Amino acid sequence: MNMSRPLVALVALLLMPAAARAQGACEQWIAPALAEGPLTYGFGSADVSTARRACPRTEVGLGVQGGAIVETQNFYGAITATGLVSGSYAVRPDLEVFATLEVPRFQFVQNATLTGTTMTLGQLTTGATYVALTRGPLVVSPSVRLELPTSFASPRTRTVGGELGAAVLFRPSPRYEIHGYAGADVSAGLGAAAAQPRAGFLLNVGSEYALCSGFAAVLDANVHFGHRAVLDYVAPAIGLRFRAGQHFGAELGASLPLLGAERALAIGGLKLTYRL
Repeated sequence: MNMSRPLVALVALLLMPAAARAQGACEQWIAPALAEGPLTYGFGSADVSTARRACPRTEVGLGVQGGAIVETQNFYGAITATGLVSGSYAVRPDLEVFATLEVPRFQFVQNATLTGTTMTLGQLTTGATYVALTRGPLVVSPSVRLELPTSFASPRTRTVGGELGAAVLFRPSPRYEIHGYAGADVSAGLGAAAAQPRAGFLLNVGSEYALCSGFAAVLDANVHFGHRAVLDYVAPAIGLRFRAGQHFGAELGASLPLLGAERALAIGGLKLTYRL
């Protein structure tokens, strides 16, 4: 049996330029303007500790996101609302750079005796995703994200951080995908006191189904572990995605922590995007 042809084909596939290998499942989505990948409603600032999608896109987005903490037994409550400005640029078919900025960030806090309201510039995050592997319906994309010290929510402290992770996509048809993400994150507060860095790990798994080219539904599950492997949350998330024409998209979603130390009752938001 002549084994030279299969070996030559395998070597050619492995040595193929990344830009060519990226022409697989990422281009099979039913409509370019319809959002894809995991939902990004997180319990941190901006898009900190949220899953990334595997496929590069060039788009700009505006959104609002809010959450609430209500602890009647502790005489404490807090409402947070942020505007989100985001963007991503596909430098090549296999490489994306992205950023998200909270502007503004509003917070209302009430305890037994005091009430406080703040409205400031929030956190800025920026990063990149690289399509490292494409094999038929399978895509694997590592990513890195930095959290920059732009927020004035804490007057005497600036928060910095970073994340390293990988997104996985399995898209057997243009209407359906299974996605996942695993990533490690670290953050620290810079100020007069000790930095006290914190580390965590996020695991995401979910799926998206497009009933038609203009509408899709997403269901995700997120698990995050914090310092010393303490369970921060187990939080399902659900989202509805729409598109209008070839460029405009919209997403309405929410996430609810069912287990863990996370104090928020729920988070949710609305995002509008324009794909270039």
